[in-house]
Amino acid sequence: MSSSLPAEGVLMSVSDQVSTVPHFLRERGDAVDGSAAFRAAETLGNGASAGAEGAALALVKLGVRARDEQDYPRAEQLFVLAGESAADTEDAALLVRARTLLGGLYRIQGRYEQAEEALRGALAVADGEPDMPVSALVGVCNELGVLFKYSGHFEEAEVCYRRALAVLERGGLREGLSAAALFHNLSGLAHSRGDFAAAVEPGRRAVAIRERVLGAEHVQVVLDKAALAPVLIELGQLDEAEELLASALVVVERTFGPAHYETGVALGNLAALAYKRAQYPRAAEFFHRCLRLKEQTLGPGHPELAVTLNNLAVLARRGGDLSQAQGLWERASAILETSVQPEHPLLGAVRRGLDSLGPGVPA
Repeated sequence: MSSSLPAEGVLMSVSDQVSTVPHFLRERGDAVDGSAAFRAAETLGNGASAGAEGAALALVKLGVRARDEQDYPRAEQLFVLAGESAADTEDAALLVRARTLLGGLYRIQGRYEQAEEALRGALAVADGEPDMPVSALVGVCNELGVLFKYSGHFEEAEVCYRRALAVLERGGLREGLSAAALFHNLSGLAHSRGDFAAAVEPGRRAVAIRERVLGAEHVQVVLDKAALAPVLIELGQLDEAEELLASALVVVERTFGPAHYETGVALGNLAALAYKRAQYPRAAEFFHRCLRLKEQTLGPGHPELAVTLNNLAVLARRGGDLSQAQGLWERASAILETSVQPEHPLLGAVRRGLDSLGPGVPA
């Protein structure tokens, strides 16, 4: 087996989805009845417009709030209602945004087929409107790119990202925050492809744009710098990677709390760094903490757990615990086989790991 571990991935926050929809205070009550939600949305429309358009806008805002609070069933219902309401209006951009948000929600949950259906529908609407706002078109292209990266459609992901950048360039917006998010995501795509050298330039460009716009101390700038760490680990620049990750972990825990998904990603990348330095007990500790946080925030069958399961399996095999390694790789394989392309590099690594164990591994 190779001594190199897949890093836990690029640190990404909600802003990397290039969403232009503002947050909105969550209304009281946990259950969402369709008709009640629609009536509440009409009231909360903030005077943006009357009738279905105002209701759709308010439903989108409420859905974003529910999504950010990880109330995914509620967010899904709100986004679906928003799309239905927007379809009754002449505001195609609002329909695109509602469907883009729904597709992004499905992706977050690992529901990749449903995400692709929603996002392709949103893109078809956007392509059919010559006056589609830049933010709506860029948003759906970027969200499709993120989905394709996770599912292993790397070429399609790059096409989507490049198209979004071209749209921004035509609008004179190539140096803004939306462009920074796209450069960040292009860096993550190169990392997923294993082209680590190609990941550096767009990653550093994302940092430079956000640092200029937001300031050096902004949490998103810190996260962008930490996103370079997995790439630097693979390139052997371990000291800089450790400095970036240690700083990021402090900021993430202070900003989001110790039980947040971003904290798990930072711990996973610190584990990969420890593995690279042959600090195997430390690596195992961090990977186990990372896995627990991912399970808590994403669920036990989410595709993003697979990289951590694979990394723990590599450690188990190195330590001679072949039975544990087999169980971890089998779990990762079961997750990936239903969510990514057959040629996805992580699925290939998991299958090679299982093959390396040979027959007769004790249960």
